[in-house]
Amino acid sequence: MRTLSSLRWLRALPATVTALAVLATLLVLAAAGTGGGRGGLEKTAAEADPGTGGVRLVQANIKSGMSLDRTASDLGQVFAQLPDFITYNEVSSRPDAMLAPPGYAIQRTPGTYTGATAVVWDTARWTKIAAGTYNISNVWGKSKKQKVHWGVRYANWATLRNAEGRTVSVVAVHFAPVTAYTPGITLPSYQRMAALAQTLSASGPVLMAGDVNVNFRSTAYPRNEIAAMGLVNAFDLFGVAPATHDSGAVIDHAYLYQGDPLLPVTNLTTTELYSDHKMLTVDLGNVGPRAGAFAPGWMSNKDDKKATMRLVRSAINQAPPGSALHLATKKLSGKSVYRAIVNARARGVEVQIITGNSRATDLDRKLAKLLGTKKKHKSWAKRKTAWSHYGMPKALVLASTSGGTRAVRIDFNRVWVTKEQKRAGSAAQVRSDQFGYDEMFIRFFAAVGRTI
Repeated sequence: MRTLSSLRWLRALPATVTALAVLATLLVLAAAGTGGGRGGLEKTAAEADPGTGGVRLVQANIKSGMSLDRTASDLGQVFAQLPDFITYNEVSSRPDAMLAPPGYAIQRTPGTYTGATAVVWDTARWTKIAAGTYNISNVWGKSKKQKVHWGVRYANWATLRNAEGRTVSVVAVHFAPVTAYTPGITLPSYQRMAALAQTLSASGPVLMAGDVNVNFRSTAYPRNEIAAMGLVNAFDLFGVAPATHDSGAVIDHAYLYQGDPLLPVTNLTTTELYSDHKMLTVDLGNVGPRAGAFAPGWMSNKDDKKATMRLVRSAINQAPPGSALHLATKKLSGKSVYRAIVNARARGVEVQIITGNSRATDLDRKLAKLLGTKKKHKSWAKRKTAWSHYGMPKALVLASTSGGTRAVRIDFNRVWVTKEQKRAGSAAQVRSDQFGYDEMFIRFFAAVGRTI
């Protein structure tokens, strides 16, 4: 386990350089939890080491034009998280030595546009095997008030390997805002980012983060199009999307490129900075080409009332294109599971769901419209009230593949209704053996009268 003592660069910063001396002081304060940004940490992510099997990604938009003291304080907050990887925005005027002090390395091409984003990594854990700079958008034109052409954007990326031979690619992006000079720029930027991710995925998992200048909570967010590109938002995986900008908007995002496996998001927090953006910290587990997100065992809501409901969404969200989900619950309410199903269909997952409501609810009707009702098709939604006849649990997930794990079976002792899942004693059993999967697969189809 890494500790604060592993940040050996705190002792190595050159005292003769004023900027780095300020940074060193504030980094020590931040690491000790005594100072720094506005209001301190909302959640001290550094208190929870992601462990040797996982990685910690920090996304930080360090607002351009801030004073040296405020910039150093914000960077102190970044490094206090003990990140494996950092993606920076708005840093073209900041020196490499400030963004990546000893113990860390940086990838970017110097320049107003090419150096505005950067990827930084912990050299004690990761070694660079490839890196580059990639054009995201190339739209020229600006008003008299703009110092630069906002439509010209570059991503910086690095492919990194750890001592166990596991490889991860990290991409730092910063999309242009939609203005009179940059109309319709968001979706093409996502398309360019997805194309880069697809190329990098040949080496292993791909992580992308940055300010994308579109609110995750707004209708302008091209959710279905993004899913179809194979990009999966960490907010969808974790089930929480906190504000990342002082305006309350959620515009700093982290994405995983849909592959096999899709790394599970184990924690996600934001931290207040002097910048007008909050820092986003994302912990991911099971790094490596054969790791799986769903290990056999039990999960309860004893310490986290949302844990079992989050498990439902996680299993749906981590199902890759071309896989199949068989879902069942005696009762279903709320938007979160339905939204996860919509996203799964958009990225090419076949979904079959059985609900046990005696009368069709609005959610039942939405599912029927989305999936159809013909049980001979690959996707469908059916209602069945004679639940106990077939030996199924109160709620069930069967996933042919999810999170890099084959034949996932999750039995829930409570229905997928938030207030039920929050009750004490809610639990789920996770299995990933073919026998257990097949056993419940037969019961699932028997419940709707379909032969296998």
